[in-house]
Amino acid sequence: MGIATTAALVVTRRRTANPAPAVAVVAGAAGALVSMALISLSWQNSLRTDLDAPHAGVSWLAASILPAALLFTAIVSLPRTTAMIGATVVAVAAGYLPAAQADDAPSPPRTPAGVIYGLDTGASLTSRSRDLATRWVDAGGLDLRAVVIAVPTGSGWIDSTAVAGYQDRFAGDVAILTIQYAQMPSWRAFVGDRSAAGRSAIALLHEVIDHTMTRPPDRRPQIRLYGQSLGAIGAEEARVWAGDHRPGAVAETLLAGVPGDAVGDGPGSGARRVVLANASDPIPRWSPSLIWRPAQQPRGTVVVGRTVRHPPWLPVVGFLQTSTDLLGSLDGAPGVGHRYGQKQSSSMSSTTGGG
Repeated sequence: MGIATTAALVVTRRRTANPAPAVAVVAGAAGALVSMALISLSWQNSLRTDLDAPHAGVSWLAASILPAALLFTAIVSLPRTTAMIGATVVAVAAGYLPAAQADDAPSPPRTPAGVIYGLDTGASLTSRSRDLATRWVDAGGLDLRAVVIAVPTGSGWIDSTAVAGYQDRFAGDVAILTIQYAQMPSWRAFVGDRSAAGRSAIALLHEVIDHTMTRPPDRRPQIRLYGQSLGAIGAEEARVWAGDHRPGAVAETLLAGVPGDAVGDGPGSGARRVVLANASDPIPRWSPSLIWRPAQQPRGTVVVGRTVRHPPWLPVVGFLQTSTDLLGSLDGAPGVGHRYGQKQSSSMSSTTGGG
């Protein structure tokens, strides 16, 4: 919030030789920032009324103003180039902070019941993937109806409601495999090494496919890929890899709450794909591109959950408003905002033509 205002101040600061006009501009921008914060608070409470959620108060208002205030301070004290780089980094990171909060998990993370988990022990990815696949086989995984490779978020978090949904969908005749690729909040994992989630998912998928190939086609468990939030990026990369290298091996991919512009528009050569988004979730809509164009979700996105009001998109304003909405995206119950419930997996049997 306030990123556009602070960016304008950078240019004004360097082009204004007389300090008096510069002070006036800074004061005006500060007033505009406060006004936008109050308007955003009003909008946020209207949105929460739609969702029967508690209204935002002073603490929310402070949280929405603080990042812009810090940028504001930096701009008046740093060179233009440095300030612009800092503003850009903050703007991009802001879109992934709710995902980082959503995967707030201890280390090692708590593993939902029924998940065969591969911790990041420091061993090579190939070794850990092979060990996890071997444990799955030893537990009778090849005799089950399905196996789900659930790609975690940066801290290794897996949504327990999704696990319950898959177990319900397959009446317990399913194994769920997860391999940890980082031990940090999702936004740090994204900025530091975005491809880590994809590499780990591909390595594990490779091992699982090799094991299933030892069985006749009619006795192989169906392979499903799943990822929520930043984990969806890794699941999508594994789906595309399978389409190019092992066509037909993956039966379905489910991506829930995908950050805006993080995955391609079409399914390409990979398995059938379902992109799921709560109607009230700002994460799938948020992207720096909102500054100059309306949100564009991947073609065929299935919108679920409670319908809420959305303001018309305006250049810059749409970006600021959606950025503000991120602050409340984790405040609702499953099925609201960036909280996805059990139906994200169990309902896919009807969406994709059978379980």
